This record gives sequence, C-alpha cells and structure tokens, in this order.
Amino acid sequence: MITFHTDTGSGDALVLIHGVGLSHAMWAAQVEALAESHRVITYDMLGHGGSSAPSPDATLGDFAYQLLDLLDRLSIERATLVGFSMGALVARAFALGHPERLASLVLLNGVFRRDADQRRAVLARVADAQSKGPASNADAAIERWFSADYRTTHADAMVALRQAMAANNPAAYAICYRLFATEDDYGIDRLAEIRTPTLVATGEHDVGSTPAMTRALADAIPGARAVVVPDARHMMPVELPDAVNRLLIDHCSAEAAVSSGETRA
Repeated sequence: MITFHTDTGSGDALVLIHGVGLSHAMWAAQVEALAESHRVITYDMLGHGGSSAPSPDATLGDFAYQLLDLLDRLSIERATLVGFSMGALVARAFALGHPERLASLVLLNGVFRRDADQRRAVLARVADAQSKGPASNADAAIERWFSADYRTTHADAMVALRQAMAANNPAAYAICYRLFATEDDYGIDRLAEIRTPTLVATGEHDVGSTPAMTRALADAIPGARAVVVPDARHMMPVELPDAVNRLLIDHCSAEAAVSSGETRA
C-alpha cells in the first residue's frame, strides 16, 4: 500500500484527514498554524493524490487500516485525529476499530443520519459521478462549499480546485463517493464506546453536513462537544482557517490538560 503523506513539526501527533475528491493539500493553513506546537501529519486517502487506489469492494475499515498502517510506519503510538467530511467518517471508523491508538478526536463537517431527501440528493450526485466522472460534481460542490464572496475573491483558487477534482481517478472517486454517501450511520450503535475527548463541529450554513447532524452526532458520543461556526459553509478549514485553527488549538489544549490530570472546564 502506498500512502502519500507529509510530516511537519514536533510534539504530540495530530493527523488531518481530507474529504472525498480532495487531498492533503486542503490543510495548508492548519499545518502552518499547528506545526508550531504539534507533529502534524497530512496524507492522501486511498484513491486520492499519490496514494494507492481502493479495491472495488472497499469499506471504511480499509480506510481506517490505511491510517493504522501509516501510524505504524511513522512509529506513532497515539494521535489526535481531525477528519473533515468523508475524513470524519474515516476518523470515526478508526476510533471504533483502534481506540488504543487514539488520543482525541475532531469531526469537522461530518455527516450523520441523513434524512430521506438528503440521501436521495447525495445518491444522485454519486450516480452523476459514476456516469460522467468527477468533473460533473465540481461546480455544484464549490457552490455548496464556499460563500459567494469567497468564490469571487479567490477565483484562481476555485479554478485550481475544479482542475484538481476533475483529475481524480474516476473509478476510485466513485468508490469513495459511494462510501461517503451511504455510510453516514456507520457505527451508530457503538458510538457510546468512544471515550476520548471529542469535538464535533460544522458551519452554520453547511447544507450537507448540517448543524443538526453535528449536534446529534455529539449527543451520541459521551462527553463530546458540539460547535457550530457562525457564517461558515462546508469548506471552513479553507475559507475560515483562523476560526478552525482556534477550535483545534483549544481542543488540543483541553486534551493536554486532561492528560496531565487537570480539571476540564
């Protein structure tokens, strides 16, 4: 298995997991801020960037195993996982499958218990991707993911993102997108087993990973904290990096305080 990754900074390990159709590159602003205090690992999930393709029958467990293999190769015993969108599903699968390797957990803009209309909409996008390729979803995705102002003021970045999404391997993209579309209830009966400090967050205006999903997911994980970031859409790690970085820094600081025996506020 080939897993492309970056390894920056030193200290407690923090692993950032991107969303479907994206790559490790989405985390540039987080790496810059967090590598001052942490060892920050980014990587490309199976089927993305420089990593191996998933098998046609891949499960979320296979994506969790990819992460386990990477941690083993990097000699990282325990890490804080930060999963975004599909990456949040992978982080959830890892938390349930390998809890002894988890220091704490952050689930950003994740999906949980889609209703019938939400499920129909995402499955329609999967069908488009299967018949027309990854580029078929790019324009609509970018409109959902970013505010109109950001799209206007970062037009060059939007062009680059469209190109990057279109460059995804069509077969691998379809496999990954179907997992993202169908596994929102993954581990729903076992979420109470997650006992590490957990933050669940999304944007106020995220139409695919809604505030209601975030609150329901946090309610299912003992002691988890739910945060809705004002004025944010789906790609808040990119559009609002300062707000997301502050959430991550505060979460890691609270986790460190708990580990050292201090009382959590």
